[in-house]
Amino acid sequence: MNSVYVAITELIFPDKLEDKYCKFRPVVSLRYKDSNGKTAYAREVLPGLGKRDYWECEKDNKNKDGYVRHDTLPKVDMENKLDISKREITFDDLDIKSFDRIEVEIFDVDIKVGWEVTVSKLATLIPPNALALLNPALPPTLMLVKAAVEKATGKNVKDLEKGLISKLIGKEDGAARSIFARSQTLTNPPQENVTLAGPGTQGNYSVSLEIGVS
Repeated sequence: MNSVYVAITELIFPDKLEDKYCKFRPVVSLRYKDSNGKTAYAREVLPGLGKRDYWECEKDNKNKDGYVRHDTLPKVDMENKLDISKREITFDDLDIKSFDRIEVEIFDVDIKVGWEVTVSKLATLIPPNALALLNPALPPTLMLVKAAVEKATGKNVKDLEKGLISKLIGKEDGAARSIFARSQTLTNPPQENVTLAGPGTQGNYSVSLEIGVS
């Protein structure tokens, strides 16, 4: 079994990106082959799935708590404004035979739609016995939901269903819209630093990652 640490170290977005696209919620997906040679995924959302879980970079909100946009550059200020705990993931106990690729999709969160993932909403999305295994004191995450489903069903879940992921992220309800998506093939063991760059909504984006395996 392996533990994989992933941290986003930089997010650069288009200089003229409209404010309405500047509440960022990254989704990081690790694709790998397990010991049986089957494809599996480990996914997580940063900084979380809650209504207020996003990186606030709207210029109109620069005087509000949680504003993490760099003062002069079109990027998230990882050094001074965004704590490492809001941009790192550790995937524990993964049965990894070989790494395939890392995927990053950036969503913009529209809080005006009033959407919020809570334990009560999860009750309509996952089996009741799985819901009982979630700790109501902890905010739901993709990995916690996956673990609860596995414990409830007694089956190893290679990946959550895409429809369920879309609902949890907020994509299906219109609370989150994809503005950038890229993937990068990984070596074995994976390279320590990866940068994904290319076009997205209203221009080019660049996301840099730090990866560690133990």
